[in-house]
Amino acid sequence: MLEIKKLSISGKGNTPILREVSLTIPPSARIGLTGASGSGKTTLIKSVMGMSGAELTVTGGNILLDGISLLEQSARERRRLCGKTIGFIPQNPITAFFAHTKIGKQMTETFLLHGMEDKQSAVSLAAEMLRAVNLTETERIMDAYPSQLSGGMLQRISMALILGTRPGYILADEPTSALDDPNRDILLSLLSDYEDAGILFISHDAEALKQMCSITHVMENGRMIETQATNALFISPHEPWTKSFVHAATRREGGEWQWSDWN
Repeated sequence: MLEIKKLSISGKGNTPILREVSLTIPPSARIGLTGASGSGKTTLIKSVMGMSGAELTVTGGNILLDGISLLEQSARERRRLCGKTIGFIPQNPITAFFAHTKIGKQMTETFLLHGMEDKQSAVSLAAEMLRAVNLTETERIMDAYPSQLSGGMLQRISMALILGTRPGYILADEPTSALDDPNRDILLSLLSDYEDAGILFISHDAEALKQMCSITHVMENGRMIETQATNALFISPHEPWTKSFVHAATRREGGEWQWSDWN
């Protein structure tokens, strides 16, 4: 289980960014998180992954991975735990790749680090996972540098790495934001079918939240302001921001909210 317990984080000048945020991701659960831009959602993920850097300071609370405090681990051990057990699909995927290394090398080396026995097996797995995310020109993709590919392609490559490494938890930060409708549907289907992992799905995509998540949390100004079963949240939101979000989503869908028949 991945547990965030009353986590508080401050930035420059001791400015509060997260204020006693609590959230639990059980194994195999699908947990949604939404909220206004700048409410602290990405900071929360970076804190779990140990990517927050020197500009952010944890001032309270804890992050537990299967009972182990990530905040008490060395940087090396934390990278090992997060790299092996927690997978990450970033909102801005260019930041997840080394700029001067071809995609194929980055994928194969990642798979070798995660237990593949030989390079050829890792290359074959990379090509297979690229096809799974609808990137069928595998030779061209693997021979490209990150800057030569679109944000949507890099988001799908991040998903391909998840499929190949099989982490126990996935943190997905706006994973559909750069995708067209067909590729969005592919990614959502892959995440839905990935039954082995607990997933934190951060999104402003109301239909995706309804399709993916049993429970959805809402953040505003660094705090959790609302938590409901996702169907209840879209039927009867409590807080002003959530009401505006649901109203906008309902208008886009052209009518009253209905439970998706996504399977």
